[in-house]
Amino acid sequence: NGTQYLYWRRMRVSDYASFLSRRSARRQPSAIRELFPLMKIEGMISLGGGLPNQNTFPFEKISVSLRDGSTLEITGDRLAESLQYSPSYGLPGLVAWIKAHQTRAHNPPYGVEDASQWSVCVCTGSQDALAIAFDMLINEGDSVLLESPTYSGSLAALNAMGANLIGIDTDTEGLIPSSLEAILKNWDTSKRPLPRVLYTIPTGQNPSGSTLPLERKKEVYRIACEYNIIILEDDPYFFLTFPKSQSPRGLGEEAKANPVANTSFLSLDVDGRVLRFDSFSKVLSSGLRLGWVTGPTFLVERMQLHQQASCLHPSGVSQGLALALLERWGPEGWKAHLRFVQNFYKQRRDSFLEIAKKHLTGLAEWGVPEAGMFVWFSLIDIKDSRALIKEKAVNKKVLLVPGFSFIPNPTGPSNHARASYSTASLAEMDEALRRFAALLREERGLLTSLSTSS
Repeated sequence: NGTQYLYWRRMRVSDYASFLSRRSARRQPSAIRELFPLMKIEGMISLGGGLPNQNTFPFEKISVSLRDGSTLEITGDRLAESLQYSPSYGLPGLVAWIKAHQTRAHNPPYGVEDASQWSVCVCTGSQDALAIAFDMLINEGDSVLLESPTYSGSLAALNAMGANLIGIDTDTEGLIPSSLEAILKNWDTSKRPLPRVLYTIPTGQNPSGSTLPLERKKEVYRIACEYNIIILEDDPYFFLTFPKSQSPRGLGEEAKANPVANTSFLSLDVDGRVLRFDSFSKVLSSGLRLGWVTGPTFLVERMQLHQQASCLHPSGVSQGLALALLERWGPEGWKAHLRFVQNFYKQRRDSFLEIAKKHLTGLAEWGVPEAGMFVWFSLIDIKDSRALIKEKAVNKKVLLVPGFSFIPNPTGPSNHARASYSTASLAEMDEALRRFAALLREERGLLTSLSTSS
């Protein structure tokens, strides 16, 4: 309603510079990188850039055979663009495709009247984009809010930075807003400043598989506005949201019947405080190493300054290949591919859960993931899964990941284990969970024997 709209407008972020880490605040544009837009001016003759002459490149064309039997070729100017140094934001054609896609899928409210308020930047996978964002926003010793459990790759980056990690309680529906609010309400600012950053994985969360409902997202966003927090929305499994009806989920207009998948934090962002991270890794190829960040132009610009000083830009060949494919497909082909991927992983999830029910009933508990590729097992009567998973399961030739790997500041035991159903065949799933069940029975028998003897 209008009153709520005015409330959010009063809370609009105005001083992004105050969120920057000391490192990011010191970043300056590269003198060479600043020449790229000028090179596009008609009649401009460049003697300034250190671009190698493309006539020395040995490639005539790139030709890729697709699974549908067709061939994708990159030649001429498009090949030259892909092989040459390019803007740190990404190839202009791919940046334009991503911005149009983000408008359809999320359409950040604060940028509806002026799309220049928000930008996108292509990175070398969303993991790289996250690392850059962490560097931009976090100083050593700063407190960071994040789910417990959460993605171990992000924990590795944050721990190396010396961040003070504050775990938020979760359940089968993800982050619990009341836990977040309690942490902030009871914060002792005489000891540490309030956290400025919340990191969350709202869809098919890694490792728990949970998907945050819309009402919780609204509540989390309200809390972030109240405490002036930047939300880092890490959503690599957004496109892997499983269909519940004939309409595919996660496809903008087509997904409106199911707002859990369709409504991101970015699409709620009237305030300009969300940085959203997306990835092609789960739907095109993880080896392409292509992800992107979407958010307030000031913050995205600071992130591309980081790229100017590190990788310069993501692989032009990967970007050119992805762009050629997306242009070949068009909007309907892209949607059709997403439908295929979503149904593919849904079938694997369903099969895995049936096999888990067959072997692990009474030995473990688990939720039903609505997206992604993970199942989070809670092991019954097992206090700590670390040695069980890292040693005994390996000896049985079953690989899982112990729960402690995903816990911020793990000081106590965890009885959880993460399993992925993405690549193993159905026969391998069945054999792996049979072995795991046998191991759990052995462990419970051993624990019972030790308890009796004591």
